[in-house]
Amino acid sequence: MDQFLLFLLLLLMGRNGLCQQEEVCTKSVINSCDDCIKSGPYCVWCKQLNFTKAGEQEAARCDTKAQLKARGCGEEEIISPNISIKPEKNVPLSKSFNQQEPVQLSPQEISLKVRPGLPITFNVSFKRVEGYPVDLYYLMDLSYSMKDDLANVKKLGESLFQALKEITEHAQIGFGAFVDKTVLPYTNTNKEKLLKPCDEEEADQQCQAAFGYRHVLSMTPSEKEFRNKVKDQYISGNLDSPEGSLDAMMQAAVCGDKIGWRNSSTRLIVLTTDAGFHMAGDGKLAGILEPNDEQCHMEGNLYIKSSEMDYPSVGQLAAQFKKHNIQPIFAVTKNMEAVYQQLSNMIPKSEVGVLTSDSGNIVQLIKDAYNRLSSKVTVTHDNLPDDVSVVYKPICKHPQPSDNEGICDNVSVGEEISFEVTVTARSCMERKSFTIRPLGIKDTLTVTLSTNCECECEVDETNHVHCREKGRVSCGICR
Repeated sequence: MDQFLLFLLLLLMGRNGLCQQEEVCTKSVINSCDDCIKSGPYCVWCKQLNFTKAGEQEAARCDTKAQLKARGCGEEEIISPNISIKPEKNVPLSKSFNQQEPVQLSPQEISLKVRPGLPITFNVSFKRVEGYPVDLYYLMDLSYSMKDDLANVKKLGESLFQALKEITEHAQIGFGAFVDKTVLPYTNTNKEKLLKPCDEEEADQQCQAAFGYRHVLSMTPSEKEFRNKVKDQYISGNLDSPEGSLDAMMQAAVCGDKIGWRNSSTRLIVLTTDAGFHMAGDGKLAGILEPNDEQCHMEGNLYIKSSEMDYPSVGQLAAQFKKHNIQPIFAVTKNMEAVYQQLSNMIPKSEVGVLTSDSGNIVQLIKDAYNRLSSKVTVTHDNLPDDVSVVYKPICKHPQPSDNEGICDNVSVGEEISFEVTVTARSCMERKSFTIRPLGIKDTLTVTLSTNCECECEVDETNHVHCREKGRVSCGICR
């Protein structure tokens, strides 16, 4: 028992020691109040006249507030620059979608005035809006091995739309298809094989010419239009197993006007394939050295740079998905699950689902993946200035640990959650801004940050009596 009490006493002493160390003013060369304020987050300045003793340096005016008060500096004589939090725009959260721009994140603009090294904390609220629109782009691998899957998808238009209508009344769907670059070694470049790259054993089958990526249908609320467009699609073919899926996803992400993504919607790309993917560097096999430029290159609904530009990297694709608020769902066969799970690990707000051999479960797969994506709220930041750090603490029923994001899982429609955001500037800086936003969602919070590193304690009188009428007083010092 005595040992336990001793341990408890030592623990309390250690905690007290830590508390005492929390506010420390580490001084270097201090010649003014401004120097003092810039030297550490807990350094303050005493402007009281005659505070320093004879022979004592004026740097003695710089210390922690507790130390200065203990040495006789009055509270009103202590200079400590103010920190402040000021919401500039704070529109209330919306309850449901009603054709207006819904608000799911609040506040929308905030101004912070901070001291370097001193954290400042504020709260951000989020609420999932009921009936929020969904735009789903169905991006299908039309290589020969997907023949049975295409036949099934042609029958699934009605059930796919019904599943979307269960999510929201404001659903739209588009369609695109891909195979691979139409150059060797990816595709047989024999003239006849380019026109009909499918298996010759089935002479009566309908087969379309080889292509890289084709946009087939822009976003539409019409189930009939979707069904008719998909019905007109035929299988194609190529040589190697990996496909040009990253090419296709990049164009679907950056060609927003072509695809028809709405401004306020949950944007989903459903990629269906039974093969792996080519990525940056693989183009060298065909002598394609030009890096992917992450720009839209669509003419006549075809990706025209397919044979001239390398595949994008995973990092490029992830960046464009984040920029355009797109959440991919990788619907792949069992043998490709591990490959696409690794891809998903590198792309935030993405999901992997396993297709049956003929894609018969695609509707349920999409519903399940959408529910997982939409119920997981991940808050992060963009354009963070140098020497600024941000830490998030989720306040919700199911918080998830993360180094530089705030994550809440299993968030229901209409449920309001919040994130405690702590911002720290490590040095003095000019006025800067950055954004905080939930991944996959349009709403943003603009944070404007400025540092307070100067003292406001000048006395206008030029020939001050304290300076023997030969100078002015600046923060308690004759100048």
